Amino acid sequence: MKRFFKRCCDSKRECITYLMVFLWLAVGIIASYFDTSFTALATYFISLTGFVALYIFGESVRRSKSSSIFLPGINSKREVMMYVTISLWLIAGVWAILQKADLISISTYFAALTPFIGSYIIGETFKKEISYDEETIEQINS
Repeated sequence: MKRFFKRCCDSKRECITYLMVFLWLAVGIIASYFDTSFTALATYFISLTGFVALYIFGESVRRSKSSSIFLPGINSKREVMMYVTISLWLIAGVWAILQKADLISISTYFAALTPFIGSYIIGETFKKEISYDEETIEQINS
């Protein structure tokens, strides 16, 4: 078990995959308890796929040097964006399940955010990383 957590914490791509499988299971249990359509639930999970796929792609192209999602420390901008997005998605989904709201409509609404967040993640992946010394920063600011 210790080896699993060490490996998981070393790979953000693997971590996010395990996290999504856990959420898939947990939300599925909640949904079954509240008699939610699993077709609607599948559609709801598909609405998050674009975000997660782009994050995994970004980590594959340019690995962030920050901490893992299960370890304390500074996280990359892409990773913070994923935490916020997954949290909002989870809150909206659980709320919809508990309120017996139309999960398909919420899925469509949430999926509409994909191009915006996806563009941000792609931009963060391909931006040129430049480090300036203090003298250069002073010249830019003056």
